[in-house]
Amino acid sequence: MEWPAPLTIREVAAELGCSEDEVRALIRDDELQTVACGIRPGLIPRHQLDAYLRRLQHRLRAANPEHG
Repeated sequence: MEWPAPLTIREVAAELGCSEDEVRALIRDDELQTVACGIRPGLIPRHQLDAYLRRLQHRLRAANPEHG
């Protein structure tokens, strides 16, 4: 099985609907982990973004149990 290509900070920001600075803050806060791919540092593997989105969804459900 081949893994999808890692995403750039710009691509993650577009998917999340936020700024690149906000994505960098998620990386600093260890919400997203990056990998180096050759000479390109700071790429985010798709599975890391998916895991972050699952954690976020879980937190939102826990904060609003009547809407989950």
